Amino acid sequence: MAPIANPRVVFIERLTSGLPVAGKHFVLDTSRTIDIENVPLNGGYLTKTLVLSPEPAMRERMRDPSVPSYTTTYTLGASIVAFAVVVVVRSEKESIKVGEYMYGQTPWEGYTVQPYTEGRITFKPEEWAPGTFDMDSLALQVVPDPKGTYPLSKYTNIMGTPGLTAFVGMEGIIEGKEGETLFVSSGASGVGSLVIQLAKMNGLRVIASAGSDAKVEYMRSLGVEVPFNYNKESYESVLSKHGPIHAFWVLQDNVGAEALDAALDASVAHGRFAICGTVATDNVQFEERYRLKNAFQIMKKRITIRGFIVPDLIPQFGGQFFQEVPALVAQGKLQSEETIIGEKWEDVPEAIIKMMSSGHGHAGKPVILVAQQ
Repeated sequence: MAPIANPRVVFIERLTSGLPVAGKHFVLDTSRTIDIENVPLNGGYLTKTLVLSPEPAMRERMRDPSVPSYTTTYTLGASIVAFAVVVVVRSEKESIKVGEYMYGQTPWEGYTVQPYTEGRITFKPEEWAPGTFDMDSLALQVVPDPKGTYPLSKYTNIMGTPGLTAFVGMEGIIEGKEGETLFVSSGASGVGSLVIQLAKMNGLRVIASAGSDAKVEYMRSLGVEVPFNYNKESYESVLSKHGPIHAFWVLQDNVGAEALDAALDASVAHGRFAICGTVATDNVQFEERYRLKNAFQIMKKRITIRGFIVPDLIPQFGGQFFQEVPALVAQGKLQSEETIIGEKWEDVPEAIIKMMSSGHGHAGKPVILVAQQ
């Protein structure tokens, strides 16, 4: 078989502020080819990329390496590495079979020879200092659904990183109790929608915000008692009317700091706040950022605020997630929405920008379908 095209998304310039620009910070490179029948595997396996999952953490990895943070940075001139669903087309590794679907961190390119590496998925958060956590070490995992019950897009969402984020954060930080009130910002997102569903399953009352009327209706369909459009109603007015709140789930959105400020004021004593994602504040200059007015409430109300990334809590709750969530999805007790924001490799650069600017405009998790199964 003759070599075929092997497109890839290449990182070419560091990001210092604001949103990345397609063609400046990363480009689609279509110059390479690959002989999928004869390329050496060196004891590994060859995968074909099917579904890409643009996520906020990608922006953090575009920063300069001198800026401390929770993760390593992308390598200039190399393929972007991020979450995707792939299928195995050749294998020299006994535990990986041809035809198996896998999901996790992988280079964003048409075909990838995966390294033969044992034991890469070892979670030891006590060994991670800021700036040392290697996102690339989150190895691909075999999709635990050999019969193909679920669309592959579910593994970028409810059974992928967004699902894990919601589940471990709810179990390890929010710890909601029946009758309590939880406020969720960006409630129509992949993470937010699962947070809402988990809260309702545990008997919590939910207030949730989003930026459009369509998203408000989506949140209402999930059982949210008080869904609202923050472009039409202020956080302060809604929470003063429908609060107080016992817990707050803070997701990245363009008005995240305003939501946090209002939540601090509306919280009961000993409220629990879980914060994941910072893409909104990363995308504006320092002098333009919203300044908290109610920070004094943290001490007065003895509020616990914890920022986290998924691997922090996987050792405690990862096994529970994989035991419970796929079964709940199969039973129809948990659901997710995925929005296709691209259907070919040429769509990828602009799709990344859409995700980071919330420009896809739809409820649920944005995904890019780059190849057929």
